[in-house]
Parts: sequence; structure tokens; C-alpha cells
Amino acid sequence: MTILNDPIHGTIELSPTCMMIIDTPEYQRLRNIKQTGTLNMIYPGATHSRFEHCIGVCYLAGAVMDKLKSQDPTISHVDKICVQIAGLIHDLGHGPFSHLFDSVVGGKDNWTHEQMSFTIFKHIVEGNERIKKSLEEEGLTSRDINFIGELVDTKECFSESEGWQFSGRGKDKSYLYEIVSNERTGIDVDKFDYLLRDCYYLGVSCTLDWRRLVHMMKIVDFGGEKRLAFRDKEKNNVYNLFYLRMHLHRIAYQHVTCVSLDLMVADIMRAVDPIYLKDGSIRDSVKDTSKYIRLTDSLLDVIAFIDPSHLSEENVSSLNKAQTLRHRIETRKLYTLIGETPPSDRSHGNKSQILADVMRGEEEKLSNQLELAEFKLNFGSWGESGDPVQSVLFYDKHGHVVSHQLYDETSMFVPKSWTHRQLRLFCKSVDVGVQDIAKKQWTKWLTSSALLN
Repeated sequence: MTILNDPIHGTIELSPTCMMIIDTPEYQRLRNIKQTGTLNMIYPGATHSRFEHCIGVCYLAGAVMDKLKSQDPTISHVDKICVQIAGLIHDLGHGPFSHLFDSVVGGKDNWTHEQMSFTIFKHIVEGNERIKKSLEEEGLTSRDINFIGELVDTKECFSESEGWQFSGRGKDKSYLYEIVSNERTGIDVDKFDYLLRDCYYLGVSCTLDWRRLVHMMKIVDFGGEKRLAFRDKEKNNVYNLFYLRMHLHRIAYQHVTCVSLDLMVADIMRAVDPIYLKDGSIRDSVKDTSKYIRLTDSLLDVIAFIDPSHLSEENVSSLNKAQTLRHRIETRKLYTLIGETPPSDRSHGNKSQILADVMRGEEEKLSNQLELAEFKLNFGSWGESGDPVQSVLFYDKHGHVVSHQLYDETSMFVPKSWTHRQLRLFCKSVDVGVQDIAKKQWTKWLTSSALLN
């Protein structure tokens, strides 16, 4: 066993197999991908990476498995190491600046970073005989390798109407699919770690007690499957977890300056898309693992030193645009927020239509200068009513599954709405005159759409 000291979880022990996976170039790449994208440019301490987060998730996955072993003696060593490896590699597929890269790729060929995580893991195993041999010695088969992939990306297989879709494990072990990436309730060790870790590095108070939640975790029979449930008296702690997530989105992840920076970095990546990788585009790299693993947050620094002499005139123009935006980020000349408003039925149309309406009459001056972003706050996408606690299973002191309802509908603690949306308009130009025109056009559009009080 290798012992690591983690600022969040303290002493962590990792198996030789896990360390072999960590000690590969593909895994070490995560050191250069920040956990919270551009957020360190607002919160200086937020420089933590996907590397330590994944190790933390691996540790928590092992802790949960140890807890559940006392309830289900059929949990094997192979089960545990599969869940731990899934936690270890679940973010291997993230691109530069984490979730920001997903928006740049834009769902190309239904690509997701979860799928890429498993693709890179298979790439590691296939190219390293030591790791392959170690996995075999641990008792893992090809079915177990597939099981790891299912644990990382459970979206496609959870279907109430189509029945059990997983092949790695049967319904008797269905609860294992709720540990690393829980598409059913949103409560998993990935969320435990990133909430704890992000709060720590942002300097934000954190009230999440993951140890108590795990201690109160129980395997229950529900809907013909084995599911994870929490003691009913922990409903407020569960709600607090979702509230903390929403709070971080409000003050950090969707901070207006963070959104401005994200838009700028996204424009940089689109500008250098055809030239950053000499043997292909950034977007097409999602089809080629060997190219994809060369992409990290260092992209923002590397573009400052790209030699334009071998580039076409069009690509030189794109590089100049990217380098100019990079310099603007360094000198804090960011995209400017023009205004924001709650969307309504009267603000109909997609983003392109809304931008066209805002620019009408001033297209010449505002063309390619405006960007519309949606600010969306919620407690999670779990629960039909928007109340995430409704999707969570609870049990009483007798071990029986009980009602999911957190509060009576008339309770003063129930929010009027579980989701809050805002449309934000940004101006890319540093020209104050262009910004003033954008503000006038925005006000005119709000008035015509009856959105201005």
C-alpha cells in the first residue's frame, strides 16, 4: 500500500494497482486540468486539479464499500477494487478547463467526458503490461473492466421502462451503480469530494458531513432492486448537500466574472481549433485518444508561443485573435456584462433569435460583439418536482423504506421555486461606445418584450 496525505481526507492508502494507474502519463495529465476551470482567476486559491479530486473519490469509494460490506457479505475484493478504480478514473476524460471544454466540443458525435474517461482507461490498460497483469492478479476479467466503465457512465443504462441494462453486475448488486456516479439521486462520492474540496480551496464554509451520511447508509430492497437509502432523520443533511451545491453555483461556478472568462477561453479554443494540434483539430481529437491526452489547461500558455510563420493567412488571423483574447484576460479586460433578466414566455426564441432582436437596427456595430449566456440555479436535476430529496430513498428505525417528502407543502421552509434562471448579455468589445449601444439595444429589447419593470 502507498500512503498519501490529502488536505481533505487526511491519510489515504492506495493499492499497488491504483498507483500503477496513477503513475502513467495519461493519468498525470490530470495535474494540469484544474477542477474548477477558470475559477482560480476569481478565487486565487482555487488551483486544485482533477488529479487530487480523483484520488479523493477513489478513497471515498473504498470507504463506502467497507461500510456496505458489513451489510452484504457477498461484496468481493473484485467488487471493491472495481468501484475504487471507477472513482480513480472517472474524470480522466475531461478536456482543458474541465466542463468548459464540453461546451466547445458541443456534443460532437454524442461525445461525453465520461465516455472518454473509460476510453483513456482502456488505452492505459492496453498499453501497459504491468497494469494488465496486476488487474489479472487482482482477479479482474473483461466483464469487470466493462463494469468499471458502467460505473463511470451510468446515464445510458438507467431506464425504468426498459429494465436492467447493465452487464457488469446484476440486480443483486444494483446499489454498486449508485456509489461513484449516481444518476438516480445525485448523491455519490464524486459529489462528496468535489463539494468538500471546492469549498476548501475557495475558502467557503462547508457543512457537509459525509461520514455521517455514509454511516447512515443502508442497502434496501426497492422496486425489485437493491438500492441505497439513508436514515429518515438525515433528510435535512441530505437537503443540505443539495443546497451547498446550489450555493457554490451561485457564488462561484456561475459567478458573472467566471462566465465572462469562460466565454473568452471558449472563443480562444475555437480560434485555435485547427492549428493548436499540428496533426488535427481540437474538436476532432475526441476521436483519437493519443491526440486528446495532449490537451490540458496549458493550452492558454502555449498559444502565446506558437510560431505563425508556417500558418496560412486565415490561421494567422485566428491565432492573433486568440493571443489578443489571452492578453485581455491577463490585463483583466474581460467581456462586459450588459444586463440580465429572468426569461419568460414573452422572451420567446432561441439565443440566436434573441441576439438578432437585440441587435436589430445596429447590426453593423454589434455583429459578432454580443454573447448570450443562461444563468441557471437549481438543487439538481433529480426529483420530478424539482425537489431533489424526492428522488432519495429513506428508511425508518425499523429498516422500512418511508416517504421521501422533506416538508409539508405548506411549510415555510419549502422554496417557492426550485429553479432560478437569468439571461445574461455580454459585450465582447472593449470599445465603450459599442458597449453603450449594446446597453441601449438591450433596454429597448427588454421594453419591447415587456420584461422591463
